[in-house]
Amino acid sequence: MPLVDMKNMLGHAYYHGYAVGAFGVAGWEILEGVVAAAEGMRTPIILSVSNTYPGTDSIESLARGIIEMAQRATIPIAFQIEVEDSYEAAAVAIKMGCNGIVFNASSHDLPDNVKLTQKVVELAAASGVLVVGQVGQIESGDTIEGLESVDNSSTTPAEAKYYVERTGVGCLAIAVKRFTTGANKYDFTRLSKINQAVGIPLGIHGSAGFTDDQLKRMISFGAAKINYSSVLLDVAAQRIRENTMAGVEGYSAIMEGVRDAVRLEVERCIKVWGCGGRAAEVLLQCQSQERDHALLQGDNRQSVRLA
Repeated sequence: MPLVDMKNMLGHAYYHGYAVGAFGVAGWEILEGVVAAAEGMRTPIILSVSNTYPGTDSIESLARGIIEMAQRATIPIAFQIEVEDSYEAAAVAIKMGCNGIVFNASSHDLPDNVKLTQKVVELAAASGVLVVGQVGQIESGDTIEGLESVDNSSTTPAEAKYYVERTGVGCLAIAVKRFTTGANKYDFTRLSKINQAVGIPLGIHGSAGFTDDQLKRMISFGAAKINYSSVLLDVAAQRIRENTMAGVEGYSAIMEGVRDAVRLEVERCIKVWGCGGRAAEVLLQCQSQERDHALLQGDNRQSVRLA
């Protein structure tokens, strides 16, 4: 089936309190493993590519493979490309056929971040592509839960609201940070406040290192998309190391089991994030939204003729 509208997919997850995995694809074995897990557990997924993934300096062939895989799949699949803060890269990504762009200009000050993101959102809107934006980080130093951080690099709910209202992004990426270096206590209160302020799906980037319970808590505070790439690369690399240490030779033998190792890890994530068995619901919502949009367009055309 064609790629499913990413805005509708994330909207369903946000409303129903679960998260969709945006799984990083850095090779065919990973791509096949992710899709096999999603098909088996009847879950919506987002496939993600980036030039920053190891061995993926050119992502054009992966993009074509992902679109072809989505057309053969029986589950809803969306496709995002991470472009950092490059308008030109965003334009190229749209031409590749993605329906989601991860645009991160958070290294710029807030006014420039807003201006850069606005331009990409306007560009993407013409093709029905959702933009995931980012403003600052949820971060604090020696604070206690429930109090605002004094760290100027931290995202405040007011900044997040300002950014979302002026850019029109469909999802806000959040980096949840520790209270103190080396501690295992995170600023979930700030995450909750930002969720209340912006009212759109939140995305968790840099999810490696969080416990399952921590990710579940983030989901309860509005995290509807979880980027997951480095762990899949580690899983694949570990399987390759095991094959090599076993003394096997040849590409096929060395890559044996990589797909299944990735599949098992993705299945584990699906269980934790609550998205298993949601494929039919998401497809139904997306089809309903498409019908409503078509009817609205028809009404608008009729109004123009009558005028």
